[in-house]
Amino acid sequence: MRTERIETVVIGSGFGGAVAAARLVDSGVPVTLLERGPWRDTAPLANADLPSRAPLPSGRHFPTHVLRRASIAGRTVNLHRDGLFDIHLQRELSLVCSSGVGGGSHVYSAMNVRPAVAGFWGGHHEAVDDAVMEPHYRWILSQMGSRPVADMDTRVPNWIGSDNVPGWMTLDGVEQPALGLDPARGQFARNSFFGSRDGNKVTLDERLLLPRLGKGLQVRDRHEVLDIARTNEGLRLTVHDHGSGHRRVLLAGRVLLAAGTLNSLKLLFASRARGSLCGMPALGLGIGGNGDVPAWWACREPRRDYRAGPPSHGRFTLVDFDDCPDLTRYGFNGLPAPLSWMLRRDLVLVGMGADEANGLARWHRGRLLFAYNGAANPVLARIHRAFDEISRRSGRPVRFLRHNPLTVHPLGGARMGQDLRTSVVNADGEVHGVPGLYVCDASALPAAPGSPPSMSIAAWAGHVATTLTQATTNLNATLEGGHAA
Repeated sequence: MRTERIETVVIGSGFGGAVAAARLVDSGVPVTLLERGPWRDTAPLANADLPSRAPLPSGRHFPTHVLRRASIAGRTVNLHRDGLFDIHLQRELSLVCSSGVGGGSHVYSAMNVRPAVAGFWGGHHEAVDDAVMEPHYRWILSQMGSRPVADMDTRVPNWIGSDNVPGWMTLDGVEQPALGLDPARGQFARNSFFGSRDGNKVTLDERLLLPRLGKGLQVRDRHEVLDIARTNEGLRLTVHDHGSGHRRVLLAGRVLLAAGTLNSLKLLFASRARGSLCGMPALGLGIGGNGDVPAWWACREPRRDYRAGPPSHGRFTLVDFDDCPDLTRYGFNGLPAPLSWMLRRDLVLVGMGADEANGLARWHRGRLLFAYNGAANPVLARIHRAFDEISRRSGRPVRFLRHNPLTVHPLGGARMGQDLRTSVVNADGEVHGVPGLYVCDASALPAAPGSPPSMSIAAWAGHVATTLTQATTNLNATLEGGHAA
């Protein structure tokens, strides 16, 4: 196989990869971005000069395009190369992640918020704290057009308010999230966890990647990285091109890994097991699920159709319930018509709060396995009690997996810190002992933020990218000064 040389490669195009690529390109650094999934066929991309776009899972495409891979106890079955979701089922911790150019922005709830944990970035590395990260939060919130529903000049269907809050539920003291929405584009239909066809939900492919194509950014979709190897010449990537079926070899000066927690950890573990990478004694430490507990609330609300509205319907808390966790309502939006009709008067509930991020990922005979003790994470029990109380007060069942944690926000395993015995990357995102390899997705988060982590991932990626460009600028200035002397 012929080796292609590229100076800067970003792996993954979600809130880590898309932000890192955009910030690098804006600083004058050419970037080749590799994404294992396809561009998605959405209205904002309809007139773009792209080679192909894959449908989101809706209508007749739902059965074929909803799943890419399913893994049970580490044993993986490939289902459809253009499927939207990977599901990783294990007894102690199950994970769901997405695939496609734009990454998790296609399937997230559009809630754009800072960490719920005060001083989240402090105490992990002396060079990183909340003040250092704040400009990066402001940048991504601006790019996503994030704003509260109260500031939108349109009525948002089913948004939580006085007309649909029973007496035992309250909004007092609850800060409603800013949403990454463009309501002028649609009527909030089909803007769900299964994607946004009309672009009402702002996604990274449109907002960050498309405007930079041909201006320093090259995106290679359906390109999956299989191995990262450190060599004397740089970092060698073995890549499977799902479009042609061929394998390619890229030699990069630096690589920013942002394939998402699950896939980044798989890649790091597998590369180390082959001997392509070495070291990383803390790889796999600090696994968390961000306190996620999803539930189905069979509320059967009369004369309601909760399919209308944005992915999130807003936050609430419970009256006279001490230490109530973060609770958010969602409609069953985007499912196939018969199922969607059956569930139109029911709600999805998600409880969330910072877990202890005390789980462990390990590599065993080519499989990624997780050890996560739900009982050692008290926030889960708090959420379970809140769900039980909602069921009691409403007289309608709230069904959830009490003994099998499930998260859509896996984090950790390659976390940031000062000590290589307890962390994988330093304050700049660079892997200890592997020059030129950076991690800028949720696997590098040092703890659980306790709120949807998309903005924190984006802020971290922005920090990594800008620190990298500043270091390069300083090095070039030093070299030029030396030549001048």
